[in-house]
Amino acid sequence: MGGYVLEQLKQRGWETESLTLRRNLLRGEGQTEFLAAVDRADLILLAFPLYIDSLPFLLMKSLEAIAQHLSTHAPERPKRLVAMTNNGFPEAHHNALALAICQQFASDTGMIWAGGLALGAGEAVIGSQPLEDTQRAGRPPVKHVIQALDMASAALAEGQVIPGEAAKLMAKTPIPLVPLGLWRWLFIKMAKQHWRQGAAGNQVNEAALFAQPYAEVKPS
Repeated sequence: MGGYVLEQLKQRGWETESLTLRRNLLRGEGQTEFLAAVDRADLILLAFPLYIDSLPFLLMKSLEAIAQHLSTHAPERPKRLVAMTNNGFPEAHHNALALAICQQFASDTGMIWAGGLALGAGEAVIGSQPLEDTQRAGRPPVKHVIQALDMASAALAEGQVIPGEAAKLMAKTPIPLVPLGLWRWLFIKMAKQHWRQGAAGNQVNEAALFAQPYAEVKPS
């Protein structure tokens, strides 16, 4: 999702730069280059998967480095911060805490919070396939995702915050006219099948997959 927005901004005349967070960016020359990129940016976009209702470790450490850097290298004008996250649950609301953390980070570091987008069932909806790919075999429609990202990109390019309508579009169920309850049931069913296939591909049978070696056994 982040790459899609960067491309949209680029088409609108923005100069963009993309960094994949790795440990080398948190020490030595890597961190120097990382913080230099932060200094160059007017708009910082965080795109990440949810990790236990929060942010991934490397992102947390990166934000710590940014906060410490900005405390001694205040920019001439406030930077804007945007966050986009997805999770492995059928509902998008599980991302709320992670986005709140990003918003609080913006406030604590003097940045302007420009909003966030939350997607549920990210792996099932997007996977590793490009959003623009018309041959998305076995994936739900992503029209609502593209519409949300287009709205967000247009607003960000004009210096505005992400519209609430974009956030609502991103969070909706991916299959048109399918209520949330039915979508949740379909997702869980598909997820179980995915786990079984993955286990079988690694020579793990169902007995081993559902084993509970540490379960408390009550005497008969």
